[in-house]
Amino acid sequence: MKHSLFFLSLASASLTFSHLQADKLIVLDTVMSEEEQKKTGITKLSFQEKLALEDWLNKTFVLKVQEEKPQTPLSLSINIDNGKKLLLSDNSVWEIAPDDLKTSAIWITPFPVKITPSNNPNYPFIITNTNSGMSVKARKAPPENQTGPSQPKTPPPASSPSH
Repeated sequence: MKHSLFFLSLASASLTFSHLQADKLIVLDTVMSEEEQKKTGITKLSFQEKLALEDWLNKTFVLKVQEEKPQTPLSLSINIDNGKKLLLSDNSVWEIAPDDLKTSAIWITPFPVKITPSNNPNYPFIITNTNSGMSVKARKAPPENQTGPSQPKTPPPASSPSH
């Protein structure tokens, strides 16, 4: 008798939840830790009471799902002034330590990079080419210096001689 009551409850629950997507279903054993269930009294509920509560929760609330934002890998976009500055894919501009210019000058875009802290107070970051493993010391360029490659200035139009 207990087994038939159990299966009847399961069938009832599956019919009740059939309109919901399985990944958005609130199942207390899945969404709550054992400690949370003890703290809130869920463990004291009978199986039937727990099913009834889950049914009510699913009719009344939507499970909040944390969506992972796809992380776009950071990459080198533009090598400026033979490696003196680097423009990355997030539009940040970085000044490179003078003793690392021989490395950054030969970096050809695009390739993935990783930024980590350094112990150098003047250049507190390290930008690493994750393809080659080569790295350079860097610091964020001040906002006024965050320009891309310099564009040639258009000369003013030549004035025509008057006759």
